[in-house]
Amino acid sequence: MNIDGKKIWQQAAGDKDRNYSELCLKWDVILNGPGYAGAWPECKSIFKDNGVSSKKNTDLKRFCEDIQDGDVIILRLGTTDVLGVGEVVGGY
Repeated sequence: MNIDGKKIWQQAAGDKDRNYSELCLKWDVILNGPGYAGAWPECKSIFKDNGVSSKKNTDLKRFCEDIQDGDVIILRLGTTDVLGVGEVVGGY
């Protein structure tokens, strides 16, 4: 895999108590939420009204606006387990 000029993204599949890795791997998707608020950028006002942290807002903004076709994704669980490495096909 040639990674020249590509961004490398680290994506959590949850933690030891909330493991979404099977869904991510089975369906080749990245889950980044909270999902109750809907799609980016319409969800920003819902986040503001529901006290979602500015850090999470910034994380979602970067993910939705900066991820590019061909970028590399590393799927991890918790802080120690790497479950997969893949390449983005399509944007957000």
